Amino acid sequence: MDDPIKQPKYWRDRAKATRMKAKQLRYDPRESRRMLRVAEEYEKLADRCAEWLGKAALDRQQDPGTQ
Repeated sequence: MDDPIKQPKYWRDRAKATRMKAKQLRYDPRESRRMLRVAEEYEKLADRCAEWLGKAALDRQQDPGTQ
């Protein structure tokens, strides 16, 4: 079974949950901004995972004997 942290969905779900927490912190704008920055970083991780998965798929297509 694949490690969930290697899947873009895992990081996108975390970003979504973090944005929801940031909305709950309306009374504390500083903490809300901090949580939104964390969510942005989770989105970057999701993008990076997607890129890695795409490259891995391309590598398998180019050299099917490495599976």
